[in-house]
Amino acid sequence: MASIEKLQHLLDRGKGHKNMDDVIFKKIDDSLRIYNRVGLFDIFDKSQNESDTSDTFLCNVDGCSSTFTSMADYDLHYNSNHRYTCTYCRKLLQSAHLLDLHISELHDNFFKASSAKKPMFKCFIETCETLFWNSEERDTHCKDIHKMSKNFLQHYGIKKNKKKNKKTKNNEPPNLEAMLSSNMVID
Repeated sequence: MASIEKLQHLLDRGKGHKNMDDVIFKKIDDSLRIYNRVGLFDIFDKSQNESDTSDTFLCNVDGCSSTFTSMADYDLHYNSNHRYTCTYCRKLLQSAHLLDLHISELHDNFFKASSAKKPMFKCFIETCETLFWNSEERDTHCKDIHKMSKNFLQHYGIKKNKKKNKKTKNNEPPNLEAMLSSNMVID
């Protein structure tokens, strides 16, 4: 019977959050001395204190001079301007995966050497594990399989130098007989 009475007593107290000084906690608080404050405390309303100050602070990223009055404004600024920025060329990308691809493909010499020997270009979709020999194959894959827009691929893509795309003369060794028949003097 005692347990039913205790249960009824708890049900009578209601449900939901209780204040620290509620009677339901008093017995335990007194025995364990929880919430027993000793010394001087300054209790203030946090929202009132924040509205009184007009302190501003700077963005902590080198080269950025933006100022903020709240952490929420700073977080918004940081996430939209600095979170996935390449440290080499300052290009802003949409995700950590795209930043990783960008750094490896454009700034990593090991990647450049390895990509000539095996497929190294990863898909833009993080969960797709397909590898490609070059970025053109990857772009075609992303358009056809993942239905990515051309705008995204152009934004991410490397601006190619037109001079590099022109065909160069064959890199055959020079004709030694023609060189000998010319008026060159050989010692």
